[in-house]
Amino acid sequence: MFHFFYNSAIRLLAPFLRVWLRGSRKHRVLSARFAPEVPSFRARPLWVHACSVGEVNTALPLLDVLAERFPAMPLVLSVSTAAGHALARERCALPVVWCPFDHPRVVSRFLAGMQPRGLVLVETELWPNLVRECVRRAVPVIVANARLSDKHFPRYRRLSFFWRETFQSLGAVSAQSEVHAKRFQALGVPEDRVRVTGSTKFDSVVNAVDPTERKRLRRSCGIPPDVPVLVFGSTRPGDEALAASCWRTLRDAVPGLRLIVAPRHAARMDEVLTCFDEPVIRRSTLAGAARVGEEHILIVDTVGELVRFYSLATVAVVGGSFYPGVEGHNPIEPCALGVPTVFGPFMANFLEPARTLLAASGAIQVESPHALCGVLRRLLLNASEARQLGTRARKAVLDNRGAIHRNVDLIGTALVETM
Repeated sequence: MFHFFYNSAIRLLAPFLRVWLRGSRKHRVLSARFAPEVPSFRARPLWVHACSVGEVNTALPLLDVLAERFPAMPLVLSVSTAAGHALARERCALPVVWCPFDHPRVVSRFLAGMQPRGLVLVETELWPNLVRECVRRAVPVIVANARLSDKHFPRYRRLSFFWRETFQSLGAVSAQSEVHAKRFQALGVPEDRVRVTGSTKFDSVVNAVDPTERKRLRRSCGIPPDVPVLVFGSTRPGDEALAASCWRTLRDAVPGLRLIVAPRHAARMDEVLTCFDEPVIRRSTLAGAARVGEEHILIVDTVGELVRFYSLATVAVVGGSFYPGVEGHNPIEPCALGVPTVFGPFMANFLEPARTLLAASGAIQVESPHALCGVLRRLLLNASEARQLGTRARKAVLDNRGAIHRNVDLIGTALVETM
């Protein structure tokens, strides 16, 4: 009955959505999801779906291992957003397609054309018609690196009368933690189909940067080899003002200190620069004729260099975690490099990795922005404490690797069981 009303609403709204998308300059590309093109394959492919940018980044190393483990099985990656599609097309050598909208006819036509051997949903991207039609065609649906956040789990529970059939239909769930496993079970997934495999985020980060490259980067940025470096990574609105406030306190307390701020979005550069009351230098200018003068603050306005700058850090601060709204960025990146790492109270997007690092005493979480400066001062002035924190951080990351292979094992078992 609930699916009847759901599909009635989908059929009613679909024509209006299609017209709106075609008339929208920003979202027009998404109209392709009403009739996604399906590549031709030499055999039935394994379909891996990643909703947007974050899930695509999670899916890429998973796809690499799947390709190694099952070389004769074609793989295809689907996405739901324009940003995810652009990233997938840029970084993935496999076929990339649009995920169909959850319209019964659109889903049925897509599956008839692709005839997948299985569907792997990365993290959580459940749609009733998609799952139902896969089950009808005996296509197993596996959720890889599965999680149900503190924010979304209560919503699923409130509507459990609608979602129960979808969750009961899942063929296998590879949960990031015991907490997430129990949440999937509470929503209807049979216990024997759920396995705790850990978070694949620990597998997909860089855990070493070539020392020669680090020296070259440090030299090009005018940072002497023996001075401490404080890095604020993936900063969001509010974070740069916080960095500037900490800097004004720490620059006199910590001899020779340098500050590096790497905003998450370069488009905010004008906003970022207004936070500082002294000259700064931008990373992009160092590629040309500019040279570092008396500036002790570097703003990273380039893309793809955050990990390299984390490798220079004496202490790293993870942005997007001090104020509500963003819910944190990846703390594993600096921790994997053995860098003492601090983040704020809002880490819902990386809750399990944060919990793992904190449980291993491999990171510090402050309760508020006001507490940050004192923690940074302590770490910057106490080399022994900072070194021990960084050592525990890297060990925690290395100890929690292997989730990708465990996910692939579960996917392989689910596929074999349906043959």
